[in-house]
Amino acid sequence: MRILAIALVALALAVPAQGDYIAFTANQEFLSRIYFLEMDGSVDHYFEYEFYRFCGMEVVDGELYAADAFAPRVYRVDVETGDLEVFIDDWTLYYFYDVAFDGAYFYVDEWDLNRYTTTGSKVGTASFDENVLGMAWDGEYMWTLDDTGVMKCWDMGGWPDVAEVPGNAFAAPSAECRGLWFDGKDFWTAESLDGALGQIYIFEHGGNVVWSVPEPAHSGWGACVVPDPSADIEAFGGSLELAPPAPNPVRDRARFAFELPVESTVTLSVYDVAGRLVATVASRRFDAGSHTVPWDAGRVASGVYFARIAGECGEDAAKFVVLEQD
Repeated sequence: MRILAIALVALALAVPAQGDYIAFTANQEFLSRIYFLEMDGSVDHYFEYEFYRFCGMEVVDGELYAADAFAPRVYRVDVETGDLEVFIDDWTLYYFYDVAFDGAYFYVDEWDLNRYTTTGSKVGTASFDENVLGMAWDGEYMWTLDDTGVMKCWDMGGWPDVAEVPGNAFAAPSAECRGLWFDGKDFWTAESLDGALGQIYIFEHGGNVVWSVPEPAHSGWGACVVPDPSADIEAFGGSLELAPPAPNPVRDRARFAFELPVESTVTLSVYDVAGRLVATVASRRFDAGSHTVPWDAGRVASGVYFARIAGECGEDAAKFVVLEQD
């Protein structure tokens, strides 16, 4: 079942730049928006939906899933068009606040935790004594964020009997945090403030904030990182093009990828937002074809940076984010 997004307003609907987006949900009255932000928090585009209330999100194999609190549904979201496809549709429940995936099963939370197969079929419920507003799988345990802003860790091995892992509870960056996502190293969440802009937070196990960026709209709920699908299909053509480094954000070591239509001398450099040269990653002659160049960002401070590549066949730039190491 596909539902056409009610895209009342869409910003920057031209083909987005290569790289990753921060996906962010915000809700006001009976309108919901799913934003797609550059890694510095600037808005690339968004889609607006009437009579939806999108909350937490999950990314599986590059696809974005969003939980809806106005109906007990989880949707696949098309990043480029905003179209929605119903994935989980469980009207035995009241609403969904978040969705998580453990590599085998999807989970959605109401007052309880509900498990579904990859085809959307329900396979059990685990009871909780608290209101869960966010959840994320860290590769070993399920983490929940409750309505008091407390993070808790759960062993799912005895499903549907789940056990809290002692000694792991901690406070989220704000008591108003909603939604939870794990990027393989850190958690992501967003503040839900009425009439005021909050922050999108990235934080470690324990609650220490690694990085934050202002929200583009108030009453936010969840945040995650989703690939820009156009980055996989854009051709290099006859000019020089540079993708943001992988991974993005960068924490220590990263890789820049580019392709040359002809043999060329190329200089690849990194600059800060003030235009100061931070590093020369490469400056030499490359054969025609695809190339990957490593870069060690271990001594670079957290912040937004620009990579610039220039050669005999053109030049290009890409924006990215560096986060401090542990």
